[in-house]
Amino acid sequence: MVSLFLVEDERIARESIRKNVPWQEHDIQFLGDAPDGEMALPQILEKRPDILLTDIKMPFMDGLELSRIVRRELPDTSIIILSGYNDFEYARKAITLGVNDYLLKPVSSQDILKAVDRARTQILERRSRQMERHSYDIAQRELLFSNLYSGIPAGTAQILRRGSQLGFSLTAGAYQLVLAELSGEVSDRAGLREKLYAAPMAYGSGFDGERVTFLLLAENSAGLQEKYQGLSAWLTELAKKERVTFQLLPGKPVLRLSELPKAYHLATLQQKQQGRQEGEGLPRSSSFQREDLLEFLRTGRLSARQAFWEHYRTSIASGYSSFVYRCYLYTELFFAVNQFCQESGIPLPKILEQGDLLEKQILITSSEDDFLALACQLCGEVMEARPDAGRHTPSAEQARAYIDRHYMDPELSLSSVADAVALSPNHLSTLFKSKIGVGFSEYLTEVRLRQAKRLLITTDLLVSEVGERVGYQNMEYFSMLFKKNTGQTPSQYRRSHTL
Repeated sequence: MVSLFLVEDERIARESIRKNVPWQEHDIQFLGDAPDGEMALPQILEKRPDILLTDIKMPFMDGLELSRIVRRELPDTSIIILSGYNDFEYARKAITLGVNDYLLKPVSSQDILKAVDRARTQILERRSRQMERHSYDIAQRELLFSNLYSGIPAGTAQILRRGSQLGFSLTAGAYQLVLAELSGEVSDRAGLREKLYAAPMAYGSGFDGERVTFLLLAENSAGLQEKYQGLSAWLTELAKKERVTFQLLPGKPVLRLSELPKAYHLATLQQKQQGRQEGEGLPRSSSFQREDLLEFLRTGRLSARQAFWEHYRTSIASGYSSFVYRCYLYTELFFAVNQFCQESGIPLPKILEQGDLLEKQILITSSEDDFLALACQLCGEVMEARPDAGRHTPSAEQARAYIDRHYMDPELSLSSVADAVALSPNHLSTLFKSKIGVGFSEYLTEVRLRQAKRLLITTDLLVSEVGERVGYQNMEYFSMLFKKNTGQTPSQYRRSHTL
């Protein structure tokens, strides 16, 4: 719908246009009217109509002067002049002001509607072009920062050049990433993204409705600290207005753009570890996570890669139309493959050596099938190149894989897993904590509760049956542990996550 404001000094004509023209039937919102330009101007500047329909000859401020001011203050407003004077000089002045249409009185409702419809067509076309340009700008922004954080070779010079083309000055003496996790209901995610990306002291990107990444730039570490304090204060005020909360996690400051991928990876790992420590809910197993892919690349069977990705098809398909989500998917995929190659000492797949691969894949892929096909291809290449899983997989990874396969066994223990990987319990405990990052018991609990969440959401099993299926025979202990880690009882969790 487009809006219209009427200015006409003749009362009878003004009331006739207001009452007799079927505005609603033509999808026009009538904002109001005024008898002259002087009285109309404050209302026009406040209401910002899409169309101004104004008489040209009026006392106090005529239509030409009003049009001149409106054209300057509201350049997107379409102006239609009504005139009872068949005078070329008026028409010439109106044209020089950029008036969109010029009607000679007397005019009928049909004449007015035709002119308004012409203006509306132009307005809707302009809106469509603006939306396309804005979507393109957002897409290029996400691509720039996805390339910057992904770790896939793009080259500092290329990043700086593309940033400059998009209006981002990425040259600085020090850099810092800040992850902002959002909590609360957001009714207008696109609107909130616009506000987040307009942060005055940082570049925001990657907002998926739950998290946004900010990049701070300064001359030195002291400048970064000042920028961080400013960003924190700004987000606090925004959170009050939006009735949400932001939890900030500052990454480690770095001195080079090329160090940002590692800083981003460490920051996301720290965020997940912090979530575990604070007892936040674990990710749903149906949502793709980089750690799950890394685990599969390390210990999974090559023949199972298709089944691995099919497990995530539904969740990937549900969000694939979102450009931001596609950026997230490809960035996480490339990150995981890149990290696995580095830790395994194997070469990066040749396809990932293409500097513009990320941009091409995000822009040209039309469905989740394209993403899944590339994902299976990359997984196949690196899994074929990895050391033999039976002889060379580190014992900690063997232990983790064993837990993932046998978590539902109520008798599973440190000793039984140690026997399975031919280590002493004490040595396995130390090795597991060192290599995996969490203790044996903590990891087993994480796996069991993640599976319990999946069963609670996707099945009609009784809570007691869910507990038994994930390895807990004592239901009181299962419920206590579940609530301690998620803040909800199993029944409450099921109700809050079931449509």
